[in-house]
Parts: sequence; structure tokens; C-alpha cells
Amino acid sequence: MAKKSNSELVSSLLYILIGAVLVIFRSQTLGWAMTIAGVLFIVFGILDLIRTNLAGGAFSLIIGIAILVLGWAATQIVLLVLGILIAIKGVIALVNALQARKKKLLNIIFPIVSIVIGLMLAFGNGLDIMIMIAGILLTVDGIFGLFASLSKR
Repeated sequence: MAKKSNSELVSSLLYILIGAVLVIFRSQTLGWAMTIAGVLFIVFGILDLIRTNLAGGAFSLIIGIAILVLGWAATQIVLLVLGILIAIKGVIALVNALQARKKKLLNIIFPIVSIVIGLMLAFGNGLDIMIMIAGILLTVDGIFGLFASLSKR
């Protein structure tokens, strides 16, 4: 049981650490993650080439280089498209909610929130906010896990 408790303790501390990093550094963490992913793809590609897995190695190298070179540009394009799609879905849902016979407040609020989130992702700093929320949630989850782990001792 001590092994499981230690594992829970370490996991909780990692959640708190990762959550704090996400809250403090927000969008910089995405750049770090893309850089790490790009480097890992390149390293694994080189290892595959050494092992004579030419197709897999070449593919990994290309993906790694693409992530390092095009990372933020691709991310911005994806966020723009995703944000616009979320906003459009919100507008459609809002129109449907307003045309419904029974207008429920939640059926109107959620589409408005979707529109705002979509526009923030597409044209604003929505990514920073989403990363910060993820960091807060990880930190809170880590704190709860830490207390649960310590109470078992």
C-alpha cells in the first residue's frame, strides 16, 4: 500500500508543478511543448534511421523538423479555424435556442459562451485563458490528491 501511496503523492506533486507552470507561463508552455515534441521526433527519427527503419525514421525527421519550423504558424492556423468553427456552431445553437417555443436560459447562455470562446480562440488570447484554466484545474486536482495521499499515511 505504501508504494501506491507514494505513487499518488508523486503524481499529485507533478500535477501541482505542471499546473503552476501552465498558470505562470501560459502560452510559452505550448511553445516549449512543441519544441520538445519536435526534438523528440527528430531524435526518434535518427534512432530509427540507425536501426535501418528508413521509412519510419525519415517520416519522424520530417515531422520533427516541421514542428520546429512551422509550429506556431500551424498552431495559429488551427486556432483560427477551430475558433471560427466553434463561433459558428454557437451562432447556430443561439438561433435555434431563440427560435424554440420554450426558451431556457441555459440554452441561450451556452451558445453565447461558445461564440465568445470561439472568437477568443480565433482572434484573441483565448489560448492563454484555456491554458491558465487547465493549469488551475491541474493544480487544484494535485492539491486534492496530495491531501488524500497524505491522509492515507
